Amino acid sequence: MNRRHFLFSSLSAAALLSPVLSGRRAFAQAGAAPKRLVIWVNCGGYPSADAFFPTGTETNFQLSPMLSALEPLKNELVVVDNVNIRRSGLNPRGNEHLRSMGKVLTAKDLRPSASNPDNEGEAGGPSVDQLIARQLGASTIELLVADRFRDSMREQPFATGPDQFKAPLVEPAQAWDRLFRTFQPPMGENPTTRAQRLRRLTLKKSLLDGALDDLGRLRRELVGIERLKLDIHEDSIRRAERSVQADLAAVPPPSSCRVPPNAFPDASMPGRGAAHLDLTFAALACDRVQVAGVVWGSSGYHWRYEWAGVSVDSTIHDEVHHLPGQRRDDYIRAHRWDWGQLGAFVQRLKDTPEGDGTMLDNTLVLGISHFGEHHDLDRIPVVLFGNAKGRLRTGRFVRAPAGTHNDRLLTSVAHLMGVPLAGVGDDLTCGVLPGLV
Repeated sequence: MNRRHFLFSSLSAAALLSPVLSGRRAFAQAGAAPKRLVIWVNCGGYPSADAFFPTGTETNFQLSPMLSALEPLKNELVVVDNVNIRRSGLNPRGNEHLRSMGKVLTAKDLRPSASNPDNEGEAGGPSVDQLIARQLGASTIELLVADRFRDSMREQPFATGPDQFKAPLVEPAQAWDRLFRTFQPPMGENPTTRAQRLRRLTLKKSLLDGALDDLGRLRRELVGIERLKLDIHEDSIRRAERSVQADLAAVPPPSSCRVPPNAFPDASMPGRGAAHLDLTFAALACDRVQVAGVVWGSSGYHWRYEWAGVSVDSTIHDEVHHLPGQRRDDYIRAHRWDWGQLGAFVQRLKDTPEGDGTMLDNTLVLGISHFGEHHDLDRIPVVLFGNAKGRLRTGRFVRAPAGTHNDRLLTSVAHLMGVPLAGVGDDLTCGVLPGLV
């Protein structure tokens, strides 16, 4: 028999099969960036730094009391310390409530307001979520967990440019209408079609099955290294075929796109928070938006937190935030619940298959507060979730150099999303945060 013809025809089949095994996965990883960004702005701060920031080293750390609900996600997160908001520019009334909210995502000094009689200020420039969306051509949604919307900077960290705050939606029904009113979810594979496909696969024979006799005769002619080479070639072809058939027969993961019902009967703050997080998840899973922002209460919000075991006569802001020493335990208890809600959302991303991984593999989540201790602008809470397609090493507690401002953090977020900005805010050359990316 023609040994050269047999070897080359068989190896040609292997060459056709082998790229199928690794090409798709290699392409998915090479140069990839996350598909989606979620920014969750918490308005609570913390009563003291040790209540929020972990203890230990960069990779061997213990989560703080306020972050204890994130323990199941410890390997998926990065906590960042020493990030400050600059005390510069316009400082409208409100004990930093306005300036901190207006700068947390823009890192840009506020502008005086010509139209607002209370002179609460206007956006100094675009927020990082809008910058990233603009560069990526992405759609966005901005949501506010509150019982009402006031046209105030206290509720609006998002901006498309100078003097152009982007008001978030407060009513879940309004958000649903914008996201899903005209949307039809995609159909999965028809069960009949799938059964026919699997039957065709089971009937297929190996490329080598018809050549077994020739293969046996050829093997008897060979000795030593030549026989070993033939064995290796045959094994590689069979492995390639099995792997390709397994890929084709694999059950495609069910689509995670599920449109939530347009009914939100629970008007409590926990109910509204759950509704907005459900809507955010659905919007991402159905690719209705790629960039989402959620404000978790307005700056100085007046929730009671009875659902978290806190007892107040008036509100969390008046009785707990303004008395962080006396009400430390209640302060921690309330905002441990907050961060736990974000953690549950991130866990849902992690538990949802997508492509060769999960939704979290394709989503970068930034949890941030515009206040540090009480009403301070130093050492604001920052937690990142997701490895940004391998660009971010997770399972870490990163201490930024002293004097680091949030512009470098925001620039780093842009880089993680594949948008290599030189800087944001007042310093357009600030660069990324050292040690993070």
